[in-house]
Parts: sequence; structure tokens; C-alpha cells
Amino acid sequence: MDKQLRYSSHIRLEGFGKQSQTTLLGSSVLIVGAGGLGSIASLYLTTSGIGHITIVDFDSIDESNLPRQILFKADDLGQNKALVTKQRLTEYNPDSIINSIDKKLSEDEMNNLISQVDIVIDATDNLESRLMINKICYNIKKPLIVGAAIRYEGHVLKLVNATDNGSCLNCLYSSSDENLEDCAGNGIMSPVAGIIGSMMANECIKTLIGMSNNQENTILIFDLKNNIYQKIKLPKNKKCSVCS
Repeated sequence: MDKQLRYSSHIRLEGFGKQSQTTLLGSSVLIVGAGGLGSIASLYLTTSGIGHITIVDFDSIDESNLPRQILFKADDLGQNKALVTKQRLTEYNPDSIINSIDKKLSEDEMNNLISQVDIVIDATDNLESRLMINKICYNIKKPLIVGAAIRYEGHVLKLVNATDNGSCLNCLYSSSDENLEDCAGNGIMSPVAGIIGSMMANECIKTLIGMSNNQENTILIFDLKNNIYQKIKLPKNKKCSVCS
């Protein structure tokens, strides 16, 4: 495969070029969650030329997933999401090395996995997992992209974690928070997941190639029913049990 031709649209971009594409080809990304956000993010990262991608998800595909988790088809019902995702991504770009993990990981296992990659995408749908991933990434200084989508709304948060001075997800939520909403109970417009998943992939790529837009530790909030976009800086919580 002619890599110069395949990625020529990237290479022609101002501020991108051959070196940035080479960086992507040598990069490794961990995606935790292969649902509405993770499936979209993983697809764009694979087709963009990320060299190594690991997908973690212990859930199986059901019929209600199909409208927004576009890597999956009716024939895949009942199969594990991570395993099917690996199969599909390999078809899209055989040059990318795709690994899949189809079980729930302990904190030690997750720590070991995160320590081996360049950046983490949190596309999970439960707070316990999010806070565990956040703590590990903060402690070992790995950049983290967090996304969420529900109803007509979504948000994306990039945590660079380069120093001890930045805020973290635990500054916003803690393990004592309850009754956080999810898609299963509230519904979601299918393209919303696609938009947020694409934004997560975009922020991931920019982080890997060192393209800063001064929006680190800033929550990007999208109201896609009314087409309203907001940015809110996430301040450091002095009582945060992770970063303070």
C-alpha cells in the first residue's frame, strides 16, 4: 500500500505534513469502550493511520446498538464488541495493528495496559470505570480524552496530564456521585454519538502530533438539538483526592 498516497490529504494540511503522519504511524492508542463513541473514534483513528490500537470492551452487541454503533451489523448480535471491532478495523486498514481485550480489567491490569500506550480514549459509560482510568492516567502522566453523549448532547474533555498542576476528571465527579444519566435510560440521537466520537478522534490525533489549541482541561459541550457550542475550563479542585 502506498502510504504517501493513502494519507496524502493529511500530509497536504498546513501544520501537519509527512512528519506528523509518521508520528501517527508510530503511535499507540488505548480505547476503553467500543460502543457509540468508541466505535466511531476507533474507525477514524484506524483510517487516519494510527499504528497500534487496543480496544477494551467486555459487552456484547444487541439490537439497540445498531443505529449508532456503525461498525456492527445484524449478523454480529450477541458477539463481543471488542472482538468484532478488531475484525472490522483490520478490514479498513490492514496496516494498523489492532488488539482486542474482551474482559473487564482490574485496576492493576488497566494500569499495566495504560503504561504501554501513548494516549487513552475513555469511551466508557459508567462513572466507576471513568474515575479509575482518570486516576491511572493522572498518576502515570498519560494524556486522556474523555467523551460522553446522551439525548441530543455531548461533551469532550482533553486532559494532558503532563504535570501535577492540571485538573482531572475527579475534580468534576467523585465516586460518591449517584444517579448519573445514561443512554439506556434517556435515549440518544444516533448522529450525536458519531459527532462526539469523531471529536474524540480529532483531539487524540492533535495531541499525538503536538498540535495545541489551548483547550486542554477544557470541557467542550455540544447541544446538538439547538446547535449550541460552549467551552468551560475545568478548574483544579483543591479537595480532589486524585490531583490535589
